[in-house]
Amino acid sequence: MGPKGRTSNRQQEDARLLNQFLDALVSRFNQYKIELVYNERSVTAQKLMDYVLGKTVSKVTVLEEFQLHNDEILALISKGEYTYATHERYVTARKHIHEFLKFKYMVEDIEFRDLNYEFVKDYEFYLKTVRDCSHNTTLKYIANFKKIVLRAIDKDIIASDPFKNFKARKIKTNKKPLTSDELYKLEHHDFSTSRLGVVRDVFVFQCYTGLAYVDAFNLKPSDIKDGIDGEPWIMIERQKTGSATNVPLLPQALEIISRYKSHPLCLERGSVLPVKSNQKMNAYLKRDRRHLRHLIGIKYAQSETYLRKHSYVG
Repeated sequence: MGPKGRTSNRQQEDARLLNQFLDALVSRFNQYKIELVYNERSVTAQKLMDYVLGKTVSKVTVLEEFQLHNDEILALISKGEYTYATHERYVTARKHIHEFLKFKYMVEDIEFRDLNYEFVKDYEFYLKTVRDCSHNTTLKYIANFKKIVLRAIDKDIIASDPFKNFKARKIKTNKKPLTSDELYKLEHHDFSTSRLGVVRDVFVFQCYTGLAYVDAFNLKPSDIKDGIDGEPWIMIERQKTGSATNVPLLPQALEIISRYKSHPLCLERGSVLPVKSNQKMNAYLKRDRRHLRHLIGIKYAQSETYLRKHSYVG
C-alpha cells in the first residue's frame, strides 16, 4: 500500500474516533439536560456551556456540607426556628454517615459527585445490619441524609439525585400501651445501674404527665405553677404544636421531680429532669430492652419513648 493509502486510512480512523467522541459528548450533553429538567432546574445556554467546559464539577464533600447544615441549625436555635433536639438528630445522622464511609469505603469523607443509587442502598443495608436499626428508624436517618443531598442539588453542587430511584415506605407498627401492672413493676424495680434508673424515671414521668420527650427535656421549675385547685400544675407551650398545655401533677410525678431537684445535670441545665438526648434515651432502652421486657412481662418489642404517649395515666 502506498503512502496515499496509508494516509487515507489514518484519516478515516481519526474521523471515526472523532465521531465516537462527538457522539459520546452529545449523549452526555442530553443526559445533563434531562437531569436539569428532572430536578426542576432551569436549562440555560450558560449552564450547558459550563457543563461542556467542565466547570460544573464540584468537589464539595458530603460531611463538609452536612456540618455546614448542622452549624446553621445550631445558630438558629436561639431564633426559635429549631430545637436542640433537632440539632442532636442531625448530629447523630452525620455521625452515622461518617461511620458508614469508614466501614464501607475506608475513607473519612466523599464528594457529592461520587454518590449514586448504590451508595444509598448500601447505606440502608448498613443501618439495618451493622447499626441494627429498625426499618422505620433507618428511613428516618436516610431522610436526614436526603435533606443534605437535596440541599446540595439546590446549591448546584450536583445535578443528579442519587435518591431518584430509591423507594421505601415506613411500616405501620402496633405499639401497645403499658398496662397498669407493667407500669407498677417498672416503677418499683431496683435497677443495678443508676443510668437505667434515670431513664426509667424520665419515662415514668412522661407516662404520668403525657409530655413528649422534647417537652420533658425543656421542662423548667418555672413551668410548674399553682393551678386553679391550688395544686402544682405543668403550664407550658408544646414544642411540637405550640399549643398551651396545662397538666396536673400526680403524686408519682411530683415524687420524681423531688428525687432529682439536686441532680447535677438538672442544676447545670436549670431543668426539672436529668433528660439527655432522645437518641441516648432510646439507645439505653434498646440496650436493656430484653431485661425490661422480662422484668415487666412485655410481649411486644417497643420500649422506646413512643410508648409514653399511649401509656399516659392522666
